[in-house]
Amino acid sequence: MRPRCHILFVLLFALPILMEAQAVDTSVVRVPLFRIDQSQSSPQPAILRPVPAATVGTSLLVGASPFFFEPSRRQNILVRERVQLYRRNTFDHRYFSFDNYTQFLPIGSVIALNLFGVKSVHPMPQLVVRSASTMLASAVLVHPIKFAVTEWRPNRSSSTSFPSGHTAFAFAGAELLRLEYSETSTLIPVAGYLVASLTGFMRVFNDCHWTGDVLAGAAIGIIAADLSWLLNNALESKIRNSRHRR
Repeated sequence: MRPRCHILFVLLFALPILMEAQAVDTSVVRVPLFRIDQSQSSPQPAILRPVPAATVGTSLLVGASPFFFEPSRRQNILVRERVQLYRRNTFDHRYFSFDNYTQFLPIGSVIALNLFGVKSVHPMPQLVVRSASTMLASAVLVHPIKFAVTEWRPNRSSSTSFPSGHTAFAFAGAELLRLEYSETSTLIPVAGYLVASLTGFMRVFNDCHWTGDVLAGAAIGIIAADLSWLLNNALESKIRNSRHRR
């Protein structure tokens, strides 16, 4: 039997949480796309080794598959019909707008947790820069695709459905939470990914996105956070080296 898209939806969102629960070497910080060797005292970003990125890659491929795979397109439609039937019968087609705020909750938590004294990998000035650059990277990756693909939303409100920007922002923040706080508490990144998953589900529930849009948005958000993390590491390393030469 062909797997349902909504089953893949749940499994792909659960995988980052399961990966987070695995034990890791104390001298290595693991990220989906790369492995970065660094000391406990200060990040050393120069050494990169590719590691499997099956979760992100599968999410992106499944999300984009309705454009070239007819069964996936039909599953997009089927999931939308079932969710909207539930929405109509249970909530009388009520629109819940809290996903407009939860998309920013994980990235906001990166700063808030540090303000409340929770230990992060980087101090506040660097957290602010990394948070801003993560959101910028998400926007740079998402919006050109939206205007290039011009996919109609399920509610026909606009042709900027693919990928989901709300979901990308939420997962970018959740991934940055994982990178900054996973050594402090496993619950923090788990909570971040749960909020991001809720945001993605609500985009489907409110009939603003297809399931594929949300899966692709989740993958793009994680990629944006990892790229921003690596670029900031490289920039900070370059600044430190230039200071040592003086």
